[in-house]
Amino acid sequence: MRILHTSDWHLGHRLYDRDRTAEHTAALAWLLDTIAHEKVELLVVAGDVFDTMNPSNAARQLYYDFLGKLPATGCRAAIIVGGNHDSPSLLDAPLGLMRNQNLHVVGGKRAETDDQVFRLTLTGADAGAGEGREAVVVAAVPFLRERDLRYAIAGEAPEARKDRVRASILEHYERIGAAAERLRADPTTPILATGHLFAAGGTDADDKASHIYMADRNNIAAGQFPAAFDYVALGHIHQAQRVGGREAVRYSGSLIPLTFGEARRPQTVAVFDLVHAGQDVSVRQLTVPRFRQLHSMRGTAAAVTDQLTAFAAEQRLDGGAALTPWLEIRVETPHPLPTLRDELRTIVEPAPAAAGEAPVPPTAEILRTSTVRPAGQVSAAAAATVDLSELNPEDVFFRLCHGNDPAAEPRPDYDDLLASFRELRSWLADQDSPAE
Repeated sequence: MRILHTSDWHLGHRLYDRDRTAEHTAALAWLLDTIAHEKVELLVVAGDVFDTMNPSNAARQLYYDFLGKLPATGCRAAIIVGGNHDSPSLLDAPLGLMRNQNLHVVGGKRAETDDQVFRLTLTGADAGAGEGREAVVVAAVPFLRERDLRYAIAGEAPEARKDRVRASILEHYERIGAAAERLRADPTTPILATGHLFAAGGTDADDKASHIYMADRNNIAAGQFPAAFDYVALGHIHQAQRVGGREAVRYSGSLIPLTFGEARRPQTVAVFDLVHAGQDVSVRQLTVPRFRQLHSMRGTAAAVTDQLTAFAAEQRLDGGAALTPWLEIRVETPHPLPTLRDELRTIVEPAPAAAGEAPVPPTAEILRTSTVRPAGQVSAAAAATVDLSELNPEDVFFRLCHGNDPAAEPRPDYDDLLASFRELRSWLADQDSPAE
């Protein structure tokens, strides 16, 4: 069976409050074309279908339109699991309807482990003599929430709680691995598992550092997944990679770059064939086209001006992109530059059109302009003026714990404080989730 592994679509995502629907529409259209061209039989989406637990109607429409068009590609089945950004109840709502279309969704952990295991068979003309043959068994593990792991015990030390998280994750995978082995009729049938977590050994972009669990970066190692799993399709880390050097334990990466930092690397999907249990899996990473360019520029005011001028000239020479490029600019200066943004905008925005002429679109849109002190000149006072919208919650928490000094040495009890902060954020996310 030919399988395509993708994850972290984050439909409905906004970058500095800019809508990403056009990019997601183009990326999903490319994905449908790729599934058809590659003759993919099984699609696996390893979590974070949506960016929020209550996605917009536009985001939901993208999702259901994609699923409606999937059968026309020749793809025979799909496995979709929920991520930490997804609402389990929202994903599971059309469960019966989707199952009739061979679309299997596991929004959240099920009460019965067997309900997260699916046996897929080959059907149709392409199956030939193998018609009806068991092709793959899937152990579908979504993001495991606090209520699933049952690790909160009053008075327990942070290290003990971390150990409990790791043990709970391992226990769930061992149980679902055993259930998958029981379900398959033929011991030579391969088993595929999913997961949405930060696996030990994984690396992520500097500006996207959510480890989900209190266990931080050491949730579960590649070698700790049950040996019966022939491929583990992971989600949550947006950078495509193998884990622990194992070809068959990997993150596919996000479908579009969610931050300017992520745009420095290509986005990919993983395509591979599973034929029999115990095989060596050979994975092909297919690069997702970049439908909108995201560029970061940094340097002195003069250097940034030169970079931006060259970029604008190149865009005009090429005729411009279908979607206007977005820019993030950081200028190194020891002094305030109150007119900086307006000066930079004049480089990328054309002069007003004359009467009777069609307006010329800008060569780029500057989403964020900020100033930073040159290296060695950062002070606590300067840090206090940082725009908090540019920081993630853990950055803000660090500053609160260290007198708003981003360069401070971590206080001795910071690891314990951070663990509690992450636990509270996880609990709050569960409260915000729509009722089951």
